[in-house]
Amino acid sequence: MTFAESMDYIRSFSKSGRPVKDLSRIRSLLEELENPQKQLRFVHIAGTNGKGSTLALSSAAAIEAGFKTGQFTSPYMIRYNDRIRINGQDIPDERLAALCTRVAQCHVAAECSQFEVTFAIALLYFLEEKCDLVFLETGVGGLLDATNVIEFPLVSVITSISSDHTALLGKTLPEITAQKAGIIKEGCPVIASADNDEAVLKQIQSIAQKKSAPLMIPDFCDCRVISEKLTETRFQYHSMEYTLKMPGMHQVSNAMTAIEIVRILSMHGYLISAQNVADAFRHVQVPARIQLIEEDPPVLLDGSHNQSSVLALADVLRTAKRYPVVLICGMLESKDYKTSGAILAQTADFVICADDFAEGAVPFEKLAECFREYCPVKHLPLREALPYAKQLAAGENGIVVISGSLYLASHFLSNGDTNAC
Repeated sequence: MTFAESMDYIRSFSKSGRPVKDLSRIRSLLEELENPQKQLRFVHIAGTNGKGSTLALSSAAAIEAGFKTGQFTSPYMIRYNDRIRINGQDIPDERLAALCTRVAQCHVAAECSQFEVTFAIALLYFLEEKCDLVFLETGVGGLLDATNVIEFPLVSVITSISSDHTALLGKTLPEITAQKAGIIKEGCPVIASADNDEAVLKQIQSIAQKKSAPLMIPDFCDCRVISEKLTETRFQYHSMEYTLKMPGMHQVSNAMTAIEIVRILSMHGYLISAQNVADAFRHVQVPARIQLIEEDPPVLLDGSHNQSSVLALADVLRTAKRYPVVLICGMLESKDYKTSGAILAQTADFVICADDFAEGAVPFEKLAECFREYCPVKHLPLREALPYAKQLAAGENGIVVISGSLYLASHFLSNGDTNAC
């Protein structure tokens, strides 16, 4: 296959394929490919929020220490290749095409999902390139996620858990937690993010105990925040000072989790110093995670799309103390947009609603109802939204925020020019 043909092939699959009740489908595919997952070493990360940031921070530290490091994430933000990276570099088109051809030749491939095919391509790439470590992010859930074929991770990680993907994972937090904690393996160490609810942490602890899996939860009592700005957050943890490029206390929690991942990796012989970690953290910016993309006036791009992540964004905006806050908002009907909208409405002074960024976007009139009680609302196509928002925020202390969906954020990042979309 050429690269174009491979992308046509991948897009021919549904994102999730037929519903699964076990991992037999992905196991059959990997068996035909001679089980590449059994020849690699993994950090396995699940959670509702914070997976991507925790993966980016911890894998950057491994790269800084000189380890060849694979990174598997989802969804892609700019192009399909950015889901599969080694040392921060996307898989080249020609390698993706060659490996996709190999996967397509498997008998079971036609029955698989787009995610399973992508995961198989990634594993083959990491193995061919002889990666020392692979940082692996689940797609949705954990227990029945294709990535859960990993049998003996160096460490399993569960980041912040909240309500999302309820149609697949369950409507209650205990149901969702059970799915996420399904990545815990017998005897393998586990880290759970400190910003989880107490009930969630107790449930994770119970599951870990049943599997004799040592559980570590970072302690906020060991953390001291030194300063918070839109451009950086400085904090001290275990007597070492760190600087994050990404703002927000939720990122401090993700960083604490990443530091504990590194500590466990060191016990496995991957020697990564505290200085390696500090040097790496300064440069990590996950796309669309409260990302400062312009400075005059400040423009923040954020993919928040559920209650927990929107609350984190609201906290950052309150800390920034910049007014007016001009919000460009677009959300999907498949998400709990009313709850997220109600939170954002408390922070915004003017809202521009967009509904032309993705199939399934909430129509303007429905989305506008989340905001009309609190502030003026306007409907604009995306190509006009940012220039107009910047005009409104161009006063003494204004700020523009683009938020509501990763698909909306991807629109701006893919364009390559934030002045027009």
